[in-house]
Amino acid sequence: MRPSALGTLAIVCVVIATLSGCSNQPRTYEVSGRVQFPNGRPVKVGVVEFLSPKHSLNARGNIKKDGTFTLTTFDEGDGAVAGEHKCVVLQMIIGENMKGFGGTKLGVVDPKFGSYSTSELTAVVKENDKNNIVLQVDGVVEQPPEGTEHKH
Repeated sequence: MRPSALGTLAIVCVVIATLSGCSNQPRTYEVSGRVQFPNGRPVKVGVVEFLSPKHSLNARGNIKKDGTFTLTTFDEGDGAVAGEHKCVVLQMIIGENMKGFGGTKLGVVDPKFGSYSTSELTAVVKENDKNNIVLQVDGVVEQPPEGTEHKH
């Protein structure tokens, strides 16, 4: 073969390998679950993040109003890599540190759960399993049972 034909063949092989899904990505497994307070009340807003120390990979999922989440690592809903994970629950509370803001603490997760160094939440993702994980967090104040909050 001529040198230019050999180079073209090499490029075609690389493109085919890339398009056929050959990659060094570790395999992921479905993960869904629920974030809740100790009395079972769901956390209704925020983001769950799992960190695999072994793979140095994060999986994330938005918390829905019923407290449920589905994790994504590479592609929407693909889950997380197998093994042990450190977990955090992140919330952005607008106005939280603003002078004169008197917002409710209902549904607000203790900030310690927003950092891997203080969270202490862990989970194990199993291979070939539909992983359903419950993460229990404390609130900044004790959360009343579902449906008992005062309406204004």
